[in-house]
Amino acid sequence: REQASAGLDALTDKERELFSKLNAAYVTRFGFPFIIAVKCKTKEEILAEFEARSSNSRAVEFETACKQVERIALLRLKEMLP
Repeated sequence: REQASAGLDALTDKERELFSKLNAAYVTRFGFPFIIAVKCKTKEEILAEFEARSSNSRAVEFETACKQVERIALLRLKEMLP
């Protein structure tokens, strides 16, 4: 549902190939997959984040990815709680 809200469930073949290529390069560089809270983001914003974060050091990117996991958890909890 979260990925669909960002249009990631309706990528063209070219867009899907680009996302796959970017994530493969990211995994090679950092050793873990690209993590981003996609809620309220567009696929263009997500692509911009790929580009912006790809120049981070591994330590900075690991911290950024952890913060994104925390954000995802917070957003999901807010949906569950009254």
